[in-house]
Amino acid sequence: MLRIAVFIQCLFYVHIVITAQILTSSNLPIIVINTDDEEIPDEPRIFSTMGIIYNGESQINNFDENFNYYNGYVGIETRGNSTQGFEKKTYTIELKTDQEEDLSVDLFRMGADEDWILHAMVIDKTQIRIPMSFYLAQRMGQYASEWKYVELVINDEYQGLYILVEKIKRDNDRVDIAKLDEDDIAGDSLTGGYILRLDWLDDARGFESNFDSQGGRALFFQWHYPKADNIKEAQEAYISDWMFEYESALFSNDFFNASGVRYTDYIDLNSFVDFLLINELSKNSDGYKLSTYMHKDRESKGGKLIAGPIWDFDQTYGASRVCSNDDFEGWTYLQNQEDCEDLESMPMWWRAMMEDTVFQNRLACRWSAFRSTFLHLDSLGNWIDTQVDFIAEPILRNFERYDYIIGESIWIEPDPIPQTYEAEVDYLKTWIENRLNWLDENMVGNCENDINTSIADLKLDQVEVFPNPVKELLYVKDAVGFDIELLDNIGKVIYSHNVTEKLHSIDTSELASGLYFLKYGSTNWTKSKRVILQ
Repeated sequence: MLRIAVFIQCLFYVHIVITAQILTSSNLPIIVINTDDEEIPDEPRIFSTMGIIYNGESQINNFDENFNYYNGYVGIETRGNSTQGFEKKTYTIELKTDQEEDLSVDLFRMGADEDWILHAMVIDKTQIRIPMSFYLAQRMGQYASEWKYVELVINDEYQGLYILVEKIKRDNDRVDIAKLDEDDIAGDSLTGGYILRLDWLDDARGFESNFDSQGGRALFFQWHYPKADNIKEAQEAYISDWMFEYESALFSNDFFNASGVRYTDYIDLNSFVDFLLINELSKNSDGYKLSTYMHKDRESKGGKLIAGPIWDFDQTYGASRVCSNDDFEGWTYLQNQEDCEDLESMPMWWRAMMEDTVFQNRLACRWSAFRSTFLHLDSLGNWIDTQVDFIAEPILRNFERYDYIIGESIWIEPDPIPQTYEAEVDYLKTWIENRLNWLDENMVGNCENDINTSIADLKLDQVEVFPNPVKELLYVKDAVGFDIELLDNIGKVIYSHNVTEKLHSIDTSELASGLYFLKYGSTNWTKSKRVILQ
């Protein structure tokens, strides 16, 4: 360790000579990585040293200080697809011990983990769009990656302004779903957690949907968690069958599948509404089809499919001509604009959901609530101004380092290209204002008819079904006046009853183990729960 300490201290003197003309101090944390001049590959990760200079919020961090926040090792590789060709790279880093073992560290109060991303945000000249999208998703009540602005130096060379951001993975501080081990192949433990992804199809590993993508071939779900090498046959069979039940309900004429279950009973409705809203607000060129995640926890923990977390938000808010992102009009979920590609990964879910009045009405309610608070134009403008002020000096250094970016075409930007950073920010604000106005005028649904405002549905929401999984007696609480039916996984009615008591029990001791559905309601079935019999 003494050798490493001396090595790192020596690096400081080299850094001061080479980078002082650009970076001497910063209001942001300064991250310094050294690979001993080895080129950082796409993969595999190479073992390197990393130090962080950080004196706390609102404090100045001087480049000639010791590494006072982190001083150790990382594995590092470049990441990205189309952005790999840029000089300013995005990196995946994995914190390591001196024995190259994973090291979990809580960086900047974002939760302890070993996996992090240094995101270059190179396409976005404002360096605002991706952090703003994470912020807005969090305000909607959804999990999105935590992030922190930093300045980066690699091998004595200043790399510019970055965000250090959480990588999407299963963890108590990230996507908080149950851990799925290799021996979880039966019962409740088999039902979660899973993270699936829609993305580029090169070397993809996962399973096919029973329904087509917008591109005309079967939609393909890719493994994200567990990793493809760790998935067991029973786990793949479970989640693929579960997704079939959900999609068969969604794509039916009345939104119910053969088991009598509505698609909205399979999903966390708010998460899907919010996922559409953030992608439509930003008119995300890659939205819905690339870097698109969804996750499902165990049945005992809710068991519904949750849309997100969001991720790929660089071609957004008018930054690109791809898929007409620069045009503030139109619904991007339709993917019918010019230059909309990768439709083999585009699900038809959103077209179906936008035909459903239940989805529409919830959409109208949440849009109205958001527009009166954090999506109010003044609120968005204030947030942008605060971030611009916060990164004012790092932005100058960033574009001194990459002096060919501002005012030039580096991607597929709309014309005319703003000639200053200030003009880039003004363009972003104007585009957002126009987009908000268009969405206000074209938003579908009627909030007054949202099921959350229905007394009958509120009563249905109060019904409790437990224990789940169940072995002998299944209890139904607060269902007085409702008809209940227990169905097997092919839709056969096993038990039916009109409930007259506050706590009703169903004897399941003679039934085969497996998946069942409990429906409850009156004339029109509006609620159902999945029940696991052990």
